[in-house]
Amino acid sequence: MSSVEIKATPKLVQQQRLILTQELQLFLKLIQMTTLELKEYIEQQLVENPVLEVAEERGKEEPLEPLQEEPFIPEELKIREENELPYIREFFEEPEEETPWENRVSSPQSLIDYLNWQLSLSDFSTEDKKIASLIIGNINDDGYLESELTDIAIEFAKWKHSLSKESKDLLEEESKQFYRNLVESDKSYIERVESVLKTIQFSFDPTGVGARNLRECLKIQAQDLGYDEDSIVVKIIDNHLEDIARRDYDTVAQALEISSDKVEEAVSVISSLEPKPGRPFYMKDIQKNVVPDFYVYKVNDELQVQVSRDLPRLRISNYYRNLINKGDDLSPEAKKYIKEKLEAAQRIIKCLEERNATVRKIITKIVEFQRDFFEYGKEYIKPLRLKDIAQAVGVHESTVSRITSRRYIQTPIGTVELKAFFSRKIGTSNGKEVSFERVKALIKDIISNEPPERPYSDEDISKILEKRNIKIARRTIAKYRKILKIPSSSERAKRGR
Repeated sequence: MSSVEIKATPKLVQQQRLILTQELQLFLKLIQMTTLELKEYIEQQLVENPVLEVAEERGKEEPLEPLQEEPFIPEELKIREENELPYIREFFEEPEEETPWENRVSSPQSLIDYLNWQLSLSDFSTEDKKIASLIIGNINDDGYLESELTDIAIEFAKWKHSLSKESKDLLEEESKQFYRNLVESDKSYIERVESVLKTIQFSFDPTGVGARNLRECLKIQAQDLGYDEDSIVVKIIDNHLEDIARRDYDTVAQALEISSDKVEEAVSVISSLEPKPGRPFYMKDIQKNVVPDFYVYKVNDELQVQVSRDLPRLRISNYYRNLINKGDDLSPEAKKYIKEKLEAAQRIIKCLEERNATVRKIITKIVEFQRDFFEYGKEYIKPLRLKDIAQAVGVHESTVSRITSRRYIQTPIGTVELKAFFSRKIGTSNGKEVSFERVKALIKDIISNEPPERPYSDEDISKILEKRNIKIARRTIAKYRKILKIPSSSERAKRGR
């Protein structure tokens, strides 16, 4: 029996690839949109594409159950995502676990107000306080210093000379160039600005505020947690941020002559740091007008999830469908136009459906995983990684990261940033794992119930936790205590006297 070999023509293959590429690009675009952005996008498409129309009945989301069908995640999309360089600010698609939950709701003051309040309580001299004020005035909403130290030193020099009666003649010659020459000839100006800046970076809250770049910001926070220059964490921050952004752990391990497990441990620490120290302040302001993307309800002791509420459901206009099918009276130009719009409309509807299916599965899985949070509160949040959800749903980690970024879920206890449900794992002696949030809550509870006359040391807390099958070193307890902004046992003892 002879066989017939069928081959796709190059032109057909090219057309299929183009269609797939367009769908991939649109799908990738849609999964990154918040509910508000998606609603605006749909409204825009309804204006631009006459073939699209809103179905008469808006789709009302039913309480969700895990879906059976696999979401639309073509292999080409997975390959593309694996090769993408994630934004460093997204911390390599890891959660921001150390941002306090209470910082995710409205704020009474701005970052600058908060820094100036701390400045008013500081022990700075009059001159150093002026330098600090100039520095704070040049810190942006993200918490980064935008001005060069030389420019700050020049402004300080102007202020300093303006106070001197002997320098009145200089005031007549006041110009940026004059003071620039002064600052460049007298290095003490720059050195003094650097000294005040370091105090702000390490002593003011939030830690790392005033950093000049991401690397410096992360390094300050790592050092504040006790990691010195020789630590793996600091070495990676200094030399390998780009490598871990690509998840190229092997290169880092080889360069530092350590195991991949050690690299992953260090990355876990780095991913818990805050890339934008000012984020809690502007996030609070934004959340005053946040529209939740997802909703969780408790009905008869059962959790029910709702997504894409109030989004219009699209369909193809029967008028244009019939028009293109009959089409005898249409000009070639009109027929081409309607056909292109019809293909675009079909692509939009398909990608919206697949986007919603993927989002639905991921959100449902997160809620299922974190049931204890909804039942008992944030202290009972379970350790959860993007990887865990990605594997459970069958998508790439970056897909989970995109869907959870900038999204909010309305819960019985308030509106929460979706990324808050991800928390790194801490092992226990009985083989179980607890979350970072849970350990923080336990440490806080132990200290709040300690005898006032003899506060627990970090070693004491470590032993108490060990009795509860949670083995954490004294040094780690100290780091977590600092994150909670709880003084040492000696300082607590002084306050208790």
